[in-house]
Amino acid sequence: MQLRPRRTRSVPNSGFTAMRRIRNAFAVGAFATALIAATAPAVFASTDSQVGIANNMYPAVTDMKGAIESGGSFTAFTANGASQVGGFWNKPAIDTSTMRGITSGSLRQQLRSAGPYTTCDPSSSNNCVNGPLHIDAFLSADETNVDAVIPTADGGTCAASGSVECNGAISSKHPVAIGHLSIYSCSGSWAGPTHGDDPSNSGTPPLASGADANGSGNGKAQSPRCDAAPVSGGAPTTIPGVVSWLATSGHRIAVADPASAPFGAASKQALIQNGFSWVTSGAGQDVFTGSACDSAGTACKVRLESGISQVRGAVTANAGGNTQLGLVAKSNVMHVSWTSSSLNGTTGNDPNTWTDVDPSAYSAYGDIEQYGVALNGGKAGAAAAWDNLFNTKWDYDTTIQSTLASYGY
Repeated sequence: MQLRPRRTRSVPNSGFTAMRRIRNAFAVGAFATALIAATAPAVFASTDSQVGIANNMYPAVTDMKGAIESGGSFTAFTANGASQVGGFWNKPAIDTSTMRGITSGSLRQQLRSAGPYTTCDPSSSNNCVNGPLHIDAFLSADETNVDAVIPTADGGTCAASGSVECNGAISSKHPVAIGHLSIYSCSGSWAGPTHGDDPSNSGTPPLASGADANGSGNGKAQSPRCDAAPVSGGAPTTIPGVVSWLATSGHRIAVADPASAPFGAASKQALIQNGFSWVTSGAGQDVFTGSACDSAGTACKVRLESGISQVRGAVTANAGGNTQLGLVAKSNVMHVSWTSSSLNGTTGNDPNTWTDVDPSAYSAYGDIEQYGVALNGGKAGAAAAWDNLFNTKWDYDTTIQSTLASYGY
């Protein structure tokens, strides 16, 4: 494996240093000494804005929308549970919210291809039918998706050609959250034949259409119910323990595909860094994609899911009969809005078994960084307001930082 180097940003930004300091402060309650108040006054008039948010981060952002409105001098975002519609952009006939969850890569592709959901002149009907009139900011789970809307001349990877719009503002590119991994398995309390409507139950493809109020992007309601039984003897609680556990015949783990998901890339690094031999072809292959893992039998040690939202479902649905563990995003199991099972209508952490992964376990990969970027071409003043919010207030706003922490960032 070629290790991914620690990334350097092309704009001067101390966001992650501040984030780490503030997160540590929230962990110990040292608000007074660690939080730095933003000194820049609000300089923008009340501004309309629409924002596209990667599905895994959408629930947290809707909870802190008041702080975003205040920090960016935005008019009220009309976000609610109906704003999330299974991984595709909302049509006005369904919801007119201005803060919306979307599959991260899909939004990036829409922005680049100038499709029906790209930025456009609100006074024109071109490219605006059944989509938003403008997109002013993009919060992604993957830095590469943000770079893909920034022109190559500015250090991004978007090269304008024909109808492709490269409208990301490099000055606004900013780390908005740091993701964390957790080791996940079913508990005895939630195991049994009366499972809930889990994202990866048999016959349900990833990113199926349908209402999905929790932002997982699967088009299915969240449930803690499991088809799988608890791990015999208890689930391992460290990555070295996971690697040792995988050595037993029949033991396997689900992770997101590292080729397309930062959480998957970090998961792969964690396993390799702690002694697992990651073999994807030929003799001794132990890593298989999705259902190919099922037919591989005991040869499969690692089952690759299409995205991080599918990993939890692979465990609860007992994919292949024995996918007992998963390396999930902590944001997938913290502060979940349950919409099925006996937890229906409640918000809380997943009641199954999960344990934080120490980031040192994947230190060669580095932080699981999530980025935001402002987009030019939407509402007047909106891009500048997002730039100001990201670069002067985001890292120091107590509501934003405490909300992110409560959602597993």
